[in-house]
Amino acid sequence: MSLFDFRALVGALLGRRERQGVYDYKSATVLMQELPESDILQAQIEIVTALHQLNGNARIPLKERLKTVPYLDEKARALQAHLVEIYQGKLIDEAAAPHQVLPTLLAFWREMAEAYRLCVKQALQSKQQKNPELPYYVLRGLMYAARQTQWTALRYMEVDAQGWRQLHRLYQYAELLGCTHAPLQPYPNDDITNASREYMQALMLALAAPEKLQPGQIELVGQWLKRWSSKIDLETQIRPTQQLYAANLAGSTAPKRLRRDMVGENWRYWSTEALLQHIRMVLGALNAGDEPATHGLPDESRHPANLELLATLAERWSRDSAAPIRKHERHPAQQAISIWRGLDEAIQALRGQSRGKAGQWELIDASSSGFGIRYRGRNDDKLQVGELLGIQGLEKRPFSLGIVRRITRKPDGIVDLGIETLASNPVAVDLTPLLGDRSFTGLYAAENPAMNQGRFLVLPQGFYADHREFRLGAQSKRYRIRLGNTIEQTPHNAIARFAVLEKLAA
Repeated sequence: MSLFDFRALVGALLGRRERQGVYDYKSATVLMQELPESDILQAQIEIVTALHQLNGNARIPLKERLKTVPYLDEKARALQAHLVEIYQGKLIDEAAAPHQVLPTLLAFWREMAEAYRLCVKQALQSKQQKNPELPYYVLRGLMYAARQTQWTALRYMEVDAQGWRQLHRLYQYAELLGCTHAPLQPYPNDDITNASREYMQALMLALAAPEKLQPGQIELVGQWLKRWSSKIDLETQIRPTQQLYAANLAGSTAPKRLRRDMVGENWRYWSTEALLQHIRMVLGALNAGDEPATHGLPDESRHPANLELLATLAERWSRDSAAPIRKHERHPAQQAISIWRGLDEAIQALRGQSRGKAGQWELIDASSSGFGIRYRGRNDDKLQVGELLGIQGLEKRPFSLGIVRRITRKPDGIVDLGIETLASNPVAVDLTPLLGDRSFTGLYAAENPAMNQGRFLVLPQGFYADHREFRLGAQSKRYRIRLGNTIEQTPHNAIARFAVLEKLAA
C-alpha cells in the first residue's frame, strides 16, 4: 500500500475488524468510550475510521452530522497534537515511531476537512444557511484543508486534485454563507481569523515554490503568511494589468499566474502589491536592527538566511519577476551514479573510508552547473533542500560535491531532484580552532574561474563563526586561516569564504 494512498489507507483501517460504525452522535460517544487510553495512535486511527464512515454515509440526518462532527473534532484535537509532536521528534512514544504516525496525521486532516465540508454542503442543500454554527464549520474545514496542504509541502509532495478541490469548495461555501471576512474564533483559546485569510495562506504558500525551500523555511513562510494574508483581497472581476494570480473555485488545480483567458464566475483574482510593500518595509526594518517581535514575527525571521528568504519571496511574488530561466542548458543523460548523503559521508567516500553503501540513483539530465537525478524514496526518507551530496560516476568528474536545490516527490515513491554542483574534486582538510585542540574535517573547494567561483570551505554549522580563526591542514601543509561571511548556511553546514593569514611549519 502506498504511503500516500488515502483511500487504501482508510480501507485497510476499516478492514481491521468488523463493527457497526459511527452513524450519529450516540454511536460516536460509544466509540469514544471504547478508545484505548494508553495507545494514542490507535485511538486516532479509530477516529479517522469513524470520520471516513461518517463522510461516506449520505443518509445521516443533518442534525446528527452537525452534532457528531464537532464532537469527534473536540476529542481528536489533543490526540492529533500529540502525534504531531511525535512526528517532529519533540516527544518519544515507545508505541509509535515518527514514520508510523504520519499516515494517520495526513488522513485525519483530510477526513476532518471533508467532514466539515459535508456538514455545510448538506445544510446548504437543506436551505439552512441561517444556522449560526455554519461559518465556524466552514472556517474549521478550511483550516484543516490548509494544514493538509502545508504538510504536503513540508514533504515535498504536490497537493493532489482532491486536496485542491476540497480547499476551493470550502472557500466557495464561505462565499455562499457571506462569511469570508467574518472575524471568528474557530476554537477556544485560538486567535481570531476568517475564511479569506486561511484560504489565502494555502494559496500563497503554494506560490512560494516550497519544493525549493527547506522544511524550516516552509514553516516560517507559513507563520509570515498567517500574519500577512489579510493584506490580500480576492476579487471577482478580472483586471489583468493589476492582478497577478488566479484560482478556480470550481476546479481542482493549484493557483496560477493570471492569464487573460481565465474568465468566468468561478475565478477569483488577486494582486500582491500591498503585501510586497509591507514585506519590503519589514525587510528594511529588520536589516536596520528592529526586533522581529516588533512586527509580530518569530525571532528566527532576523537570521541572515531568512532575511534573504524574505527578499526572495518579494521577488518571486512580484509582477516584475520573469519566469525562471536555467543559467546553463541541460542535456538528457541516463546512467547510474553513486550518492553519499551529508558532509560526513561525502568526506569518508572521498577518502576511501566509506562505512556504508552508496545510494544508486539515476542521472536524468546534466549541465555545466548542475544535474537532475531520480531515485525511489522510502517512507522514512528525510532528504531536504539544502542537503549536501557526494557524487561519483559523473562523466569527466571523479568526485563532485552537490547541494539539493529542488525536490519533487511523486505518489508512487519516485523522487526527482535538482542538484547544483558546488565543486568538482573537493579536498578533505583538517581544521582546528586556533584557541583549541579539537580538530574536525571539512571540505575545501579551489577557485574555479570558469564558473566565476572563488575558493571556499564547507564545515559543520556548529563550528562556523565570522572571523573565527583555524589551523588548516591539507596534504602535509599547514596554514592559519580566518573565516569570512558565509556563502550559504544549510540545515547542517556552513559554506564560507576564508583568508589565509600565514603558512605554518609542517
